[in-house]
Amino acid sequence: MKDTITYGHIEIMPYEFTHLQELKIVKTVNDHARMVCTGIISDERRESYIRASDEETQVKAFVMDNSGNRHPLFRGIVLDVEENVVHGVHYLTFEAISHTYELDIKRHKRSFQNPKLTYNGLIESILSAYPKAEALDVATHNTPIGTFIMQYDETDWQFLKRIASHFYSPLIPAVGYGVPKFYVGLPTGLSKGEITAAQYKVSKRIADFQTASDNHIPGVRDEDFIQYEVKTETLLEPGYEVTFKGHHLLVAEVLTEMKDSILAHTCKLSPRSGLRPIKEYNRSIIGASIQGKVLSVHRDKIRAKLDMDDQQDPNTDYWFPYSTIYASADNTGWYCMPEENDSIRIYFPSYKEEEGYAISSVKREPQHSSGKSSATSGHGTATSTHSIASASSDGSNSSSSLPAAAPEPDRDRMADPAIKTLRTKYGKEIMLAPDKIVISASDMSITISDQSGIDIVSGKNINISATSQLSMSSGTLQLSAGKIELSGNGNSITLDKTTTFSGTEIKMN
Repeated sequence: MKDTITYGHIEIMPYEFTHLQELKIVKTVNDHARMVCTGIISDERRESYIRASDEETQVKAFVMDNSGNRHPLFRGIVLDVEENVVHGVHYLTFEAISHTYELDIKRHKRSFQNPKLTYNGLIESILSAYPKAEALDVATHNTPIGTFIMQYDETDWQFLKRIASHFYSPLIPAVGYGVPKFYVGLPTGLSKGEITAAQYKVSKRIADFQTASDNHIPGVRDEDFIQYEVKTETLLEPGYEVTFKGHHLLVAEVLTEMKDSILAHTCKLSPRSGLRPIKEYNRSIIGASIQGKVLSVHRDKIRAKLDMDDQQDPNTDYWFPYSTIYASADNTGWYCMPEENDSIRIYFPSYKEEEGYAISSVKREPQHSSGKSSATSGHGTATSTHSIASASSDGSNSSSSLPAAAPEPDRDRMADPAIKTLRTKYGKEIMLAPDKIVISASDMSITISDQSGIDIVSGKNINISATSQLSMSSGTLQLSAGKIELSGNGNSITLDKTTTFSGTEIKMN
C-alpha cells in the first residue's frame, strides 16, 4: 500500500478519538511490537475507557487506502491507559504491545530430556498452553534437539528466543493477527519489490559485526552489517524482502508515526545475514542445583525425573553423568551409584545446560509411622544361640559367655559427624567410628574395636578356609561349642558329652 495516509484514514479500537494527536508504532526483529497513541476523547466515554480497560483489552489499528480497503496496522493488548484533562479537554493516552507479549509474562521451569524431540516439536509443546498461538518455523527444519535442554526461570518468549538463536535466527512477531503469531527465523517469499526514497541514511554496525564475528556466527562478513534507513509511505513489516539501490535487503525495523498529519514509515533495511543473532545462553543456571529422583542407572550415568517438571515425560531418554567421589583415568577409585527413586540433584557448573551432571542430594527428613521402626536399619543383631567368634589383642579370655550383639534401635546416623557410614537400602552398612569399625548385614556383624578387639557375630554359619596354611596364635585360645571335632589325614578328635580319639595309631603320655 503506497497511498498517502492521513488521520482520517486511521481507525483505532476500542478507543474512539474525536481527534488523533499522536501515533507511534515500533516493530522490530526479536522483540514485541509496541504502539503509543494520544488523542482527544468525548466526555461521555472517558470514565468507561479507564474503568473497562484491563489486561485482556485488545487494541486494533487499521488504515484505509483510497480504494476503501482496510489494512491492519497493529493488533495487540493494552499495557497502560492514562487520561489527562487540560482546560476541560480530555486527552487519552494508551500504550499497547503485540499479542506475542502473552508469552512473555509468566516464568517457567521445565526440562526436555528426549534427544530425539525436534525443535519444532519443542516449540509446539510450549505453545500448547496458548490455544490460539501459532509459530511459523522456517529455521529448524525438523532438527532434533540432540541433548538436554532446560527452561529455567524464563518466560516462554525468552526461552523461544534462546532456542531460535541455536540456529542464529530471530523471532519476528506477525502483528496483523489478533493472536500470538510469529516467525521462527527469517521468512522467505515475502517480497515487496523495489522501493525508492529521496531521503535515506547509510550506516555500518561495526560493534554488531565484531560481536557476531567473536561469537562465531557462520559466514559472517562486515558488509552484511551495512544498514539503510529509509523514509517511505509504503506499509512494510519486519521480515519483508525489498530491493533498494540494487541491493536485496530485509526489513529489520519499522517506525510508524504521524509527521505533518501524514502517516510515515522509517524503515531500517539490512542484508539477511546481518540480522542473525548470536547464540544465547541462560546464565542464571550457573551454580544451580535442580532436585530430582533417579529413574534408572547404567554404568556411571543416570536418567532422572526433575522435581520442577509437572509430570514425567515417558520419552525421557537423556543420561546424566553421575559425579562419583573419586574416579581416575585408569578406572581405579570409588564406584558408588544411586538407585532407582533415590533423590539426587542435577548441578550446572556453567551456562550450558548440556554440561549439567548429577550429584548426591541433601538428606530429606523421613516420615516415620508411629510405633514402627525403619525396615532397613541394617544394624547387626544376635541372640544367645548365635555363633560367636572373638579375638582380643591383649590375650584376655573370650568364651561362649560373650554376650551377643544386642538389637540396636534405629539411630540418627548424622548425629555425630565423626562417624562415617556407607549404607544400602538392603540393610548393609559399614560404619567408621573414631574407636571402631563395624560391618553389618541383617543379624550379622564384624566389629573391630580399639578397646575390646575383634567380634564376629552371626545368626548363620561362619566358614574359614585357606588353600594353604591357616595359623592361629594367642596367649590363650578358647573354643566353646556343643560339639568340637578336629580331623586331619584320617585321624580325628571329637569333643561332645564324651571325648573320642580316632586314628591308626594313638599315643598318650
